[in-house]
Amino acid sequence: MRISSIIAVGLLVTLAGCVTNQKVGEKDWFTAWGMSHNARATTPAMSGRTVRMILMPSISGNSVRVKLENTMGEAPVVFSGAYIGVAGEGAAVQEKSITRLTFAGKPGLSLAAGQGAYSDPVPFKVNAFQKLSLSLDVQSAADISTHHVGLRTNWSAAGARASDPSAAGFEPLPEISALNTGQWPFYWVAALDVHSPETTGTIVLFADSITDGRCSTRDDKGIVQPNLDQRWGDVLATRLAARPKREQKAIAIAAISGNRVLGRGNGPSGLERLERDVLDRAGVSHVVFFMGTNDIAGNFSAAQVIAGTQQVIALVRARGIKIIGATVIPRGRPAPGTGWTSANEAQRLALNEWIRTKANFDGVIDFDALMKNGPIVTLADGSSAPAMPTAWNCDGTHPNAAGYKAMGEFVDLRLFDSSR
Repeated sequence: MRISSIIAVGLLVTLAGCVTNQKVGEKDWFTAWGMSHNARATTPAMSGRTVRMILMPSISGNSVRVKLENTMGEAPVVFSGAYIGVAGEGAAVQEKSITRLTFAGKPGLSLAAGQGAYSDPVPFKVNAFQKLSLSLDVQSAADISTHHVGLRTNWSAAGARASDPSAAGFEPLPEISALNTGQWPFYWVAALDVHSPETTGTIVLFADSITDGRCSTRDDKGIVQPNLDQRWGDVLATRLAARPKREQKAIAIAAISGNRVLGRGNGPSGLERLERDVLDRAGVSHVVFFMGTNDIAGNFSAAQVIAGTQQVIALVRARGIKIIGATVIPRGRPAPGTGWTSANEAQRLALNEWIRTKANFDGVIDFDALMKNGPIVTLADGSSAPAMPTAWNCDGTHPNAAGYKAMGEFVDLRLFDSSR
């Protein structure tokens, strides 16, 4: 039984079913795939190479554009060419689909440290969940703006190969340490936008590693596998795509493993990146806010997390966007495991009570209630706390694939109805 609760909110702007975050001249554009940058890399050397990355749009449409970012870079990056096409086997691209991207009418793009830019819209047939290949010819780059937990095999090759359909000479981008944690990275790309007249909004999942998908592809031998698309957001995207037309919505995941509302746990904090990673996305109708566990594990109090969350709510709703809160799931891990204390558990309970009963969200997804039947374990400090249900528990902090599937299926789709 789904118990995601829907909270009636007074003084809500009546939206009459329309998307609320479309800029002038951008009707029917939606972010269909997203990735938030969290780190700077100085290896591998990428000057004079091509990087080829696989993007999977959550909606269908008739035109595309991409956003490139140098968010975490400390030096300029120069791209001499960019192409998009339908992905083939491995690093191959379906030749007839290859389409040049331009930036303000030019084939190349220079990004200063911290800068981002959109490509010009280009006609391109997009099928939901059909993988696309984005290839960038990197003329010069002293460093790389990256997202770590990509869970996807991406590729690079020597030379300017972006328009080449062949996979010959391409090699996988190196996994980022710690190995076997899903840290197959994305370089520079931040969003894929699709022009889709039948879509009614983009839902941005603004969150941490539990949405980034840590543990979502770990097999029964403990090996993390790429390219499986088993995050709870992937499950939710599939369910949304099966809805009637005019109720279909895109999913854009804006999650960073280790992310916090306050302070830099791993990359920019939630408050620091809200504008770039959430409010800048195209056609946003809803934000699902699912953070707080890393703040609490870092010994922030519930009151501090609540204060930061209230700022996020205010900023999102000021744009006329609905925001849905998610409760923090159990994190108890038995001794001698560390990382969670009785004090942390008390703050988790206080934060969840506020989310359920006092927060000014437009709705609540009670993931904590979904996980309520886990065992009570003895912590390293001698106290006790609930853990996730054993069948869904990967490592004490993250669900496994079955747990993520349960989360994606638990979400009440009525939260995203255009009529609400």
